Amino acid sequence: MAAFDVVVLGGGTAGVHVATEVAGGGKTVALVEAGLIGGESPYLACLPSNSLLLSASRGEPWEDAVARRAEVTGGLDDSAAAQRLNRAGVQVIRGTGRIAAPGTVEVTRAQGAPAPPAGGTASGTTTLTYSDLVIATGCEPVAPPIEGLSDIPAWTTAQSLSSPDLPRRLIVLGGGPAGCELTQMYASFGSQVTLVEAEPRLLPGEPAFAGEILAAALRRAGAEIRLGSRATKAERTADGLTLALEDGTRIDAARLLLASGRRPRLGGLGLDVLGLEVTPGMALPTTTRCEVAGTGGRVWAAGDVTGTTHTHASHYQADVVAANILGRHREADYSAIPRCVFTTPSVFAVGAIPGEAEETAGAGDGQDADHSPGADHSRDTDHGPDTDHSPGNGGRTRRMLRIARAPSAEAAPAEAASAAEGSPVTQGGSAAQGGTVAQGGGPRLVTARARLGDTARGYLGQDDLGRLELYADAGTGVLAGAVAVGPDAASWMSEVTLAIRAKIPVAVLADVVHAFPTYGEALETALRELAGTGGSTTRADQQEKGTGTLSELDIETPEGDAIEQHQEVIADEAVASPRREVPFDVNEADAAEQERAVGFDDDDYR
Repeated sequence: MAAFDVVVLGGGTAGVHVATEVAGGGKTVALVEAGLIGGESPYLACLPSNSLLLSASRGEPWEDAVARRAEVTGGLDDSAAAQRLNRAGVQVIRGTGRIAAPGTVEVTRAQGAPAPPAGGTASGTTTLTYSDLVIATGCEPVAPPIEGLSDIPAWTTAQSLSSPDLPRRLIVLGGGPAGCELTQMYASFGSQVTLVEAEPRLLPGEPAFAGEILAAALRRAGAEIRLGSRATKAERTADGLTLALEDGTRIDAARLLLASGRRPRLGGLGLDVLGLEVTPGMALPTTTRCEVAGTGGRVWAAGDVTGTTHTHASHYQADVVAANILGRHREADYSAIPRCVFTTPSVFAVGAIPGEAEETAGAGDGQDADHSPGADHSRDTDHGPDTDHSPGNGGRTRRMLRIARAPSAEAAPAEAASAAEGSPVTQGGSAAQGGTVAQGGGPRLVTARARLGDTARGYLGQDDLGRLELYADAGTGVLAGAVAVGPDAASWMSEVTLAIRAKIPVAVLADVVHAFPTYGEALETALRELAGTGGSTTRADQQEKGTGTLSELDIETPEGDAIEQHQEVIADEAVASPRREVPFDVNEADAAEQERAVGFDDDDYR
């Protein structure tokens, strides 16, 4: 029997990070993992999927893309990761662990795995004792209830991202982030892809516009999209398989790729010994300190087993667990966990959203633990009716953030009137654009929208594929959520994550200056609408304060600028050619300057 301060079950993102941190804090640590050290993210999900998507965007042939993927994933060799843990002072035990009694874990070592320095037996079992137990066993794919599924050639997402094969015809089952990314990837490399989603739109956990824009992009890539009809039966054929949908459609393909669901991996852990009863698909109930509720203390959980299905969220929870084990009280705040889809255009979402979905913001985005094509969690995790998400409730059970439900048509007018009374968020008129009320007396969300095509950057790139929505709490005047679709959306929307987490008032955010020309300027449009500082409101405020644009004020300017502002402007009717429309507002002086040819000196800063 070997004694440790901390035993970690699971060596994925969360488990590795917890183990490393607490070992660095002076604890003795054992990490138990039967699979790859590091989990799916670096080998079978995030990194290989993004590698292949980038190769596709560069027009690389499939063979070169696969070779690059092998470099990125290290050929599925986790020996370097295991060595890093050993150097950090973590004892890595290859095998599966089961809780034998409170304070004791029995490990069945993997075939061929060496016995640890202490506690091993000839029978291949190792007994460990602990003061703190961390459950970070990740998630596993779930087969959908399709007749004949076991008889056809099918891939899990992990298998698809490690195979050298490029199917000539492919069916992707599941329209969450994983399914969308894999659809675009294989279509870009030449596969004939059909994406099947039982819901009426893609990305069913996000606002409708995100799925609609992404569906159009996937169709342009050559994919066929089948929405609103569930797969019911699969049959093997001479060329591969035929998949039947409940609307009578039959689709032929060489292979089926399952991106339709995963669940927390909790089977066989012996949780009943700790007084926990979990059913398949259920996530571990945890407090905001990431302590498993109902176990009497000193049992922690991080990552997919909690229903938090993103690599970055797993890492965050691991930080919280490590801090608490080391005696530094810390609570997790789930109000601003980003959700990304790395397609072209990409999708970025964070925080609360209005909508009809009952899924959680963490699991309802349809992504796996690594939030890349590891799988789709949509409608797959039951957090139970008695859990609570309130940040800062350390002693209560945490649940994932519930998505707001849209109000009924009868209730909307009354709600809009109520929010308009004294709320700075609704001054810009956005209350009429889609405010919603969360279930259970939650915040009323007011919506503002902007199109990327209306920015100078969108105009320069002739790119009108993007749009964003911001959601503000009408009661507090702070940003509560956001969704954006556009080129590399995560890079220019990251400030929204900070704004939500820090609870920065919309009025302050509306005064932030964004570089020109960038897509970030679209945020200014939506934020000013939420803050009530857009359009005529700004003009009236200027008049009241005696301020205005430079061309309206009697301000001394450099000689060159003064000449430009005083030169004659040709009347519209005297212009031979029609005026060119510009995609942004300009004053008279700016318009005149844009209409004439301007010469530049060699050292002109412009």
